[in-house]
Parts: sequence; C-alpha cells; structure tokens
Amino acid sequence: MKVGIIGSGLAGLSCAFELKKYGIIPTIFEKRSYLGDGLDYTIVTLRIFDLYTQNPMDYFGEKYNLSISPLRPLRKIIMMGSDKKTTVRGRLGYIFEKSSTKNSLENQIMEQVNLPILFDHSINIEDLQNDFDYIVCANANHETAKSLNNWTTTFSAHTRIATVLGNFKTDTITMWLNTEYAKHGYAYLLPYHKDKANLALTVDNISSHELDYYWKKFLTLENLQYKILESRDIESNGGFTHTLKKDNIYLAGNAGGLLDDFLGFGSMNAIESGILAAKSIVKHLDYNHLLEHILIDQNKKHKLRKVFNTFDNKDLNKLITLLGFPIVKQYIYNNPFYRVTNSPSIQTFYNHKIKINQL
Repeated sequence: MKVGIIGSGLAGLSCAFELKKYGIIPTIFEKRSYLGDGLDYTIVTLRIFDLYTQNPMDYFGEKYNLSISPLRPLRKIIMMGSDKKTTVRGRLGYIFEKSSTKNSLENQIMEQVNLPILFDHSINIEDLQNDFDYIVCANANHETAKSLNNWTTTFSAHTRIATVLGNFKTDTITMWLNTEYAKHGYAYLLPYHKDKANLALTVDNISSHELDYYWKKFLTLENLQYKILESRDIESNGGFTHTLKKDNIYLAGNAGGLLDDFLGFGSMNAIESGILAAKSIVKHLDYNHLLEHILIDQNKKHKLRKVFNTFDNKDLNKLITLLGFPIVKQYIYNNPFYRVTNSPSIQTFYNHKIKINQL
C-alpha cells in the first residue's frame, strides 16, 4: 500500500505516526525546507472549548498512544474590552510551542514518527494520483478542497503575529475584544518566555493591505509600546468541506476545514484528523464517520461565531462584565466538566445578546 502525505505539519505527521504502527511507511512531501514554523510562537488550548473532558496529553496518550507535552499550564486569562476588564484564574488550559524548536508540537510528534521527509517539494494532488493508492492532503490549505468543488467559506480573516520583548507572566494570556481595531476578531498577548511574547491581532473580512491600518490602531488605542523583533501576516479562512474524503483523497486538519471559526483553534483537531485518516485507510473505515464528533463540535462553534458577529463594543463590554461575575466564574471555569459546546449554554449564549442589552 502506497500512501502519499502532502504536508509535514501536525495533521501530516500524526497520519504518518499512525500508519507506521501498521507497518505502512508513507512518503511525506513538504514544500518548505524545514520542519515546524519559521516564527517562534505559542498556542493555547482552553479547557472550556476542548472537545474532550480529559486534558489533551492524556487524551492522545490513552486513546492513540501519542505523547505530547505542553510548554506550561495556562493559569490566568485577562479579558479586555473597550472600557471593561475581567481576570479569570484557575486550571484554564495549556500553552504549546509551535516553532522549529525541539519542544514544538511538530518536533515532538516527529520524534515518534522518525521517518524521512522530502523537503522543498511543492506537490499538488494531480502530481501523486498515478503513483499512490491513497493521498492525504494535510497542507493546512483549503485550496485543494476548493479545487475539488468541496469547500464553503464561513469566515475569512487576516492575522498579524509579532514577536515582542518585555516582562511577562508566562502562565497568562491577555485578550482584547474591540470592534474598532479587531472588528469581530480579537487580539492577544501570549508569552513565549518571561522576556518574549507573541502579540497578535486577527481582523475579519478585510483585505491584506488594510491590516496595517488596524494593527496601528490596535497599538495606539491600547498604548502598546513593545519592541517588535519580527512579525508575520497570515490569511486564514474558516469553512467546511462537504466530504472529508473524495475518491482516494483524504483531507486532514485545516485542509479539511477543521479550524474552528469561533476562536480559530485547530491544532488538536489536526492531530486527531491525521490519526483518523490513517485508521480509515488501514482499516477501510468511513473517514467522515470517524470525524463526526469533531464535525459536530465545529458546527456548535460556528453557531457561537454567528452570535459573536452581532456584537458591538457595548455588547462585548457587558459580556466581559458578565463573565467576571463570581457565580459565572464558579460555574464555567472551576467546573472541570463544563464545556461550552457540550452544555445547554449554546441557546443561552444566543440569548445573551438580548439579555446583556437589558443590563
């Protein structure tokens, strides 16, 4: 059985990890000349948005025998509106590295894969169809799904991620919600080390050349004067595929639309979809059915996004105030079993738009 994997990110490497268990050695193609990401940055998982009730490390370790480790736990979230602020503390999630360093998620998985990668190979589906029995597209790009008439866009955004210097608490993320510079996106500061952090701004429904304007407005309004070492701009599109498998082609991770369009999280979905693509290939299982739990969760988060898109700054400030109430903190953040998408709060969240306007 010949399997070609396009992309050596989380989805592609996880697919290779699972295939190797069954004695199948895939050919992995990567358009870049290195593994991981050229910009050192960190990502978070938030417990209340996780698909599973375990932490990610236990979930992947127990279910798939895949070992991943966070950089550190997330203990504090500071939420900033245009004139309101709320701080939440507790066991809120985990911070992971996404970079080219040894401790990055990609390199952690690569150590367990230990297979060669064909770097500097920019490959299209058409290049592989005659030579491979199965093709796993894991290149974090929805263009393949679009070319197969298999894609619907639900959310588009531009993000600038900057590496900044300062004095930071490494277990804390600061988030800004302000429609003046983020529209219905958000900004965040997430430390990488105690003296280095990622400062990012995501703005929805703008063109790439407009990002400079919103970035400058963000820095000015929030009076942020960090020294910027480097930055990178990313265009992302949230959406969904009508099927995650078409003929012998499997779409995994962001290539399959598994980036949630509420907060833009997708790393854990990428890992699991890669593993399940391999299981589908080896055991001849229905790939769409294997991913049904992720797809249901994605749909719920899409509903949250639709509500969030109706909020203005007045609504956001009142929501931030609401999330700061002690009884809400106790129910949401200190309840280990609470998940936003697995509770009756979906309809409640829809109703918040009406309720908070009455406060």
